[in-house]
Amino acid sequence: MIAAEHVERLVRTWLGLPPAAEAPVLPERLARRLLRVEEHELAHRDQWGNWEFSFCEAFREGRLWTPEVDAWLAERRRELGLEPPWPDGRPFAVCMTHDVDLVSRASTPRQALRSLRTSLADRPSSAREHAVRLARPPVRLARAVANGLSAAPCADTLERSVEIEREQGVTASYFFTVYPGSAASRFDCTYELQDRCRFRGETVSIADVVRTLHGEGFDVGLHGSYNSALVPGLLAREKESLERQTGLQVTTTRQHFVHWDVRTTPRLQAAAGLAADSTLGFNRGLGYRAGTSLPFRQLDLEREEPLDLVEVPLILHDGALLRADALELDVSLARETIRHFLAAAAETAGVATMVFHPNNLERPEFLELYRFAIELGLELGGWFASVRDLDRWWRERERRFAP
Repeated sequence: MIAAEHVERLVRTWLGLPPAAEAPVLPERLARRLLRVEEHELAHRDQWGNWEFSFCEAFREGRLWTPEVDAWLAERRRELGLEPPWPDGRPFAVCMTHDVDLVSRASTPRQALRSLRTSLADRPSSAREHAVRLARPPVRLARAVANGLSAAPCADTLERSVEIEREQGVTASYFFTVYPGSAASRFDCTYELQDRCRFRGETVSIADVVRTLHGEGFDVGLHGSYNSALVPGLLAREKESLERQTGLQVTTTRQHFVHWDVRTTPRLQAAAGLAADSTLGFNRGLGYRAGTSLPFRQLDLEREEPLDLVEVPLILHDGALLRADALELDVSLARETIRHFLAAAAETAGVATMVFHPNNLERPEFLELYRFAIELGLELGGWFASVRDLDRWWRERERRFAP
C-alpha cells in the first residue's frame, strides 16, 4: 500500500495534478522498474559491487534505452492537455555533471603516497590475488612518475570544463571527493581538499577551487567514497568534512565508481542530510535504470517509508561510451548515441543527465563529445539545470501538487 501511494504521489508531481484531481495509475510493470524491485530480489552484483546494465530485465527485453515511464507520462500529458513541466516553456532539461576524480593528471608527492597506500587496501583471498596486490604499488608509482609530480599540479582540464560552460552560458554540477583516510578502498580518489594546485594562473587549495565554482553559480556536491555507499556514518563524515573545509552547505551527491545499492545507499544519503543524489545509472553502460530520466523522491522499500532524498537518474556516462571495458564506441557512434538520448528527452519532456569527467577532457575525443552534447542540448532548446536546480524544481512541484 505504501509503495502504491508513493508512486501515485510521484505521478501527480510529475504531471502537475492538483490534489483533488484523479491521478492516472502507473502500470505495475513500470512501477516495478521505477522502484527497482529486481535489485531487491537479486543479490548478484559485478566485481565492483555494482548493479550493471546487463543484469536488468529491461536490457534482456531490449527496452533499457527507452524511457518507458517518461513516455507513459508524455501520453497522459497529451490526453489531459498538460504542458511540459519545465521553466520558461522549455521542452526538456539537460543536466551536465562532473565527477572530479582527478584534479590533474599529475599528482603531488603526497597524492602519490596515498595512491600507494590505497593500492594495498583490499584483502586478497587467493595466492593470485595476493600477488596482484603486491604488484600494484610499483605500478602506481611508475604511473605517478610518468604523469609527473608537482607541489601544485595544474588543474587545466577542470579549468577548461568550467570555461566551456561559462562561454555557453550553461550550468552544471561538480562533485568533489573527500579522502576517506583509513576507510579508503583501492578504487578511491587520493587528493585532499587542502592539497595545492594551479587554477587560473594562481596556486590555490582545492578547497579554494570548490569555493570559486560555488561563487560562480555552479552546484558543488560530494563525490562519496567507494565504501561510503555501504558503511553507516562514513558518508555523513565526508559531507561534514567537505562543508567544514569549504564553508559551504553541501546538498547534492554522486557515489564514486557509481557504487550504489538501492537496499542501503539512499538510506545512508538521507541520513547524512543530503537532499539529492545522481548515482542511479551504470558504470559501464547507458540507459534508464529505473525507466525514467525524471527526478523523483526515493522510497525505502524494505522499511516502507519515503526518504527525504530526490533522485536524479544518471543516463549517460562518458567512460561507458568509449572505454574498452564498456561499449567501446568510436566518436561517430558516440555522437549518435548522445543524439539518441537528447532526442528521447526532448520527445518525452525528460532530463538528459550526463557525466563528463574533467580529467577525460585532455583527450580530444572526450572533449569533442562534451562540446557536442552541450551544443546539441542548446540547439534542441533544453533547460540546462544542475542536480541542485532539479532538486529544487521537484520539491517546489511536490509542495504545489502533492502536499
